[in-house]
Amino acid sequence: MNILDCDVLVIGGGAAGSRAAYEAKRTHPELKVLLVAAGGFGSSGSTNLMASESLGINAPFNYMQDGDSADVFYRDIVETGGGLSDPILARMIAEDACARIDELVALGLHFDTEGERIIQRKLSGCTKARSLTCGGSTGREIVRILKGQIHRLGVDILENIRVVDLVRDDNGRVCGALAAAGQDRLLINARGVILANGGAGRIFRHNVNPPTLEGDGWSMAYRAGARLVNMEFFQVGPAVFNAPLKFIIHSHMWRLKPRLTNTLGEEFLPRYCPAGIHPAEVLDLKAMSYPFSVRTDAKYLDIAIFKEVTAGRGTPSGGVYFDVTHVDRETFLSRSPITYETLLRAGIDLARDRIEVGLVVQNFNGGILIDADGFTGVDGLYAAGEVTGGVHGADRPGGNNLIDTQVFGYRAGLAAAEYAGNTGGKPPKPGSMDETYIQPLSSREEADLQKSANLYYSNLTIVRTKKGLQEVLDFVDRHKKNPNLIVGNRMTVGSILATAAHIREESRGTHYREDFPNQNSVWDTRIVLSRSGELDSPKATRLD
Repeated sequence: MNILDCDVLVIGGGAAGSRAAYEAKRTHPELKVLLVAAGGFGSSGSTNLMASESLGINAPFNYMQDGDSADVFYRDIVETGGGLSDPILARMIAEDACARIDELVALGLHFDTEGERIIQRKLSGCTKARSLTCGGSTGREIVRILKGQIHRLGVDILENIRVVDLVRDDNGRVCGALAAAGQDRLLINARGVILANGGAGRIFRHNVNPPTLEGDGWSMAYRAGARLVNMEFFQVGPAVFNAPLKFIIHSHMWRLKPRLTNTLGEEFLPRYCPAGIHPAEVLDLKAMSYPFSVRTDAKYLDIAIFKEVTAGRGTPSGGVYFDVTHVDRETFLSRSPITYETLLRAGIDLARDRIEVGLVVQNFNGGILIDADGFTGVDGLYAAGEVTGGVHGADRPGGNNLIDTQVFGYRAGLAAAEYAGNTGGKPPKPGSMDETYIQPLSSREEADLQKSANLYYSNLTIVRTKKGLQEVLDFVDRHKKNPNLIVGNRMTVGSILATAAHIREESRGTHYREDFPNQNSVWDTRIVLSRSGELDSPKATRLD
């Protein structure tokens, strides 16, 4: 096994990991900071995926003069989160956002403008226009800017490395990580570790995430003793299916009055809309509510698509037909230019071609419970970005995920570097590591993971029931003893997600229990999961 030493290990090469590595090295240039990316640095991770009309980052600059402020921003986070956001972390997002973005601008980031004025847009869950964009490439541009600074400062970079477990010393302190680099095995010793390796969209059959997002960060943190919060809340929404690209359908596309049909040619949305709610109203609301959420009546669209597919009336790919061929090219270019031109480059002309759309897992609100400095409660371990929880509640304002990466990437980078700088001597060496825990998948293991992807998608996404969630838990129980961490991590994540959703017997935000369809004040509390000693089954507590 190859062995490397560093002072601060950053796991993840997206916006959160890049910001954390930059701040750690900027403030403590004497430390050896190592950033490990699961793919190519600057091209992997969900931050670098251009998959929507407008990928925004929120900050209450009030450029549009609509009365935005840090206080208004804070209230939006709490209200959209259904009361389950950590108020301390929500306040930090609201108050620190402008400063973190100003720093990016000073480093060379340019936002969209009209004339001389930077423009801000109003996204889902926001009462004011506070989202700044670089077209559909905002996240990619942030990483590009930070990557240049990281190279300038001398941060070490390792690419195409999959980290699958953390290692601890005899006192339980995290002091490194175990990774795979192709057929090679790698042990990285560190004084401080920052997890910034995102969510777990790839464990589901349909997703709009890059291949590296399999929930490894949650699994390894869970085994190390960290707590996970709000794991039942994650975002699922419509995207292009059966096409040579992954692209979300949202915003103005729903105001173009698309014709949605199943394989029988039926316009099915009306049969899912309750009395008094017109399908046109649902489509209009969907323009301001991309992910499925019970907060608005846009939910009936997602439920309708999901039910049609599960009833066997969907396309072979698992979607439905989306037809806007009644709209002319000029309208597309004025109202949804990025969507139109991106699909056109892929050989799809929305003005002429009917497409397939389906529901995909996109983003997670829950994750590792952190404090104001990204500390996980486990000595030596910090976290930032989508891998963390508490910043967002049952739902989140659109544009908040990117600002989360900058506010808490900044804080975690500073805190981890300070911690590492105060830890004298060489990085502690962990005990011997068993390389058999990272092995290429057998054909049987690959089949099991495919079964899990189908099962998770069917029972953990739009419609959840006690019966379906128990099916997930039973499946995991039959496979959780597999010693291969590639399989074990998938089973651990499935168990955590299903357990949280099984416990919460209500519907709130992105969590819809069909057998408990209403919100219940009894559940005005966050569910926190942790490992039960040496057992793999999650232990649940409530955090008011």
